[in-house]
Amino acid sequence: MAFQQKSNPYDQDREGGKTAATICYILTAIAIITLIIGILLKNPYWVIAGIVPAALYEAWRTEGYYTKIASVIIAALSVLEIFAILGTIKFNLAELAGQDYAYVAGESIPLGDIRFVFPIIAVILSIALVRRTYGKYTKWLSILLVASSIALLFLVNKNALGEILRLQLY
Repeated sequence: MAFQQKSNPYDQDREGGKTAATICYILTAIAIITLIIGILLKNPYWVIAGIVPAALYEAWRTEGYYTKIASVIIAALSVLEIFAILGTIKFNLAELAGQDYAYVAGESIPLGDIRFVFPIIAVILSIALVRRTYGKYTKWLSILLVASSIALLFLVNKNALGEILRLQLY
């Protein structure tokens, strides 16, 4: 009788198999629940609670040079946004730069209070991840980050949200 090697359930596809799918389903459920609670209570902390785990897993999963940078920045900004809303981190980028807008990576970003700028950058980078990621799970996570970042921006600055969406659609 020949020795048969059991197949590893984690090697079901090159993307991570059932484990990645399960994690993405769980992160999606967490993000949806926290997003709904955050919007109903008008509390951005709930939305951030759903963004942070998804952003961390996205940063871990991405492999491309630019997508890795974008996902790590989103993860870092998600954590920093908690402190910005708390008031632990306070500064106005418009005053620091001496201008109301900055041109970054082909996008015109409105500057101002850091509490509003962090989510703006997260929305733009999340949209870039949707465009640039190829794996089904990283694409899934980037779409989740777009939705959550938009909800966060809605809660902290509705005017900036309208401006960013207008810029991204053109």
